[in-house]
Amino acid sequence: MISLNELSLMLAGREPALIDRSEGDSRAAVAMIIDSSGSQSDPKVIFIERAQDSKDPWSGHMALPGGRCEPSSENVMDAARRETHEEIGLYLPRDSLLGRLDDLQGRHAGRSQGLVISCLVFGVDKKAAFALNHEVADIVQVPFSVLLDKGNRTTIEYPVLGSGRYPAVHFVPDDARVIWGLTYRFLRQLVGLFGHCLPES
Repeated sequence: MISLNELSLMLAGREPALIDRSEGDSRAAVAMIIDSSGSQSDPKVIFIERAQDSKDPWSGHMALPGGRCEPSSENVMDAARRETHEEIGLYLPRDSLLGRLDDLQGRHAGRSQGLVISCLVFGVDKKAAFALNHEVADIVQVPFSVLLDKGNRTTIEYPVLGSGRYPAVHFVPDDARVIWGLTYRFLRQLVGLFGHCLPES
């Protein structure tokens, strides 16, 4: 499939498209963590299931660890590392950074959230011991072979957005949880680097 070294070279060879934050916008960062501890050729991506929270517009969704940057002067890399440690207890050394994907604008119910989101890609090669905080209900580690299996592709309805259907990926048979939305869009960017195409969202 692909190794961490190959992925690092691909990310190093591109210039990510960054979004300048407009006045009033906030910035957030997420960590896409690639875990090769079980397989060098078919590493896993670490996803979280967000805990149920009526104040969280992405409550219960599958996501990547992360959150808003501190309003002072915290950069996106430090925010992604801090939030990952707070949410799942995983410390990401600075030298585990493989690269950065294109920034995306946060949306909910089809409207801009005034939020620019950056995705930092990290690689780990040792089995992690996780410690979940109150924001996280579960962790799911999914091999690239599962994420890219066309048999796992689906579409979902999200009534808040109207009557359309949106591309998504199943990762466990008979499990209603899917990867879609912002997380899917970042995943689509990543797998596109090594020649795979997920349907456009």
